[in-house]
Amino acid sequence: MKKTMTLISKFTLAAVFITLFAAAGNSAMAQDVAYVAGTHYVELPVPIKTRAADKIEVAEYFSYGCPHCYQIEPMISSWKQQLGNDVEFIRTPAVWNKDYEVYAQTYYTAQALNVLDQVHVPLFDAIHSKRRRLNDPEQMAGFFAELGLDPMAFARTYSSFGVRASTQQAEAKGRAYRSGGVPALIVNGKYRVEAAMAGGNAEMLEVVSFLIKKERLFLKQGG
Repeated sequence: MKKTMTLISKFTLAAVFITLFAAAGNSAMAQDVAYVAGTHYVELPVPIKTRAADKIEVAEYFSYGCPHCYQIEPMISSWKQQLGNDVEFIRTPAVWNKDYEVYAQTYYTAQALNVLDQVHVPLFDAIHSKRRRLNDPEQMAGFFAELGLDPMAFARTYSSFGVRASTQQAEAKGRAYRSGGVPALIVNGKYRVEAAMAGGNAEMLEVVSFLIKKERLFLKQGG
């Protein structure tokens, strides 16, 4: 009798675990289903061509002049390290005014000089934490010098055809994104996610992760 009761207890316990796992799975699925186009993210009316057809592209639309971009930067920096090999993370600087144009050209200058990793966070800190005005090329050249980088190389590259062309392309992309603010995340040229719609910065990254899964499934199905 005791053996029978023990066996029944084991089966009961196993059933409880199965129920809990099923509930957890259903909860996760419900969370995914909860993200709705038009409510938590926007489907772009005209998809934007991405750089690599075999990658899921996530583009951060940002500006060094944006305090919200500064606040979310540590979260994005950590989050993007967890992305799969089939995901490519890029940035598109906003070009809305003269200050943002300087920041955008500075971004592409740092990229061209292969010093973006040295410049990216310190530039955010300088503008928002130290309250420095770095809204013209001469001030930026001085800032690069403070980081131990060649200010003359900065000046030459900043004014180069390649950097100016990249800045113009970023401006065109920004219009195609149809975003009213930054930061915004564009998933595979199809979807725009903003904190206001998603519910916050952390929620924005959750919606993007959901859309990455959506695109991954779409590509597996031969989309």
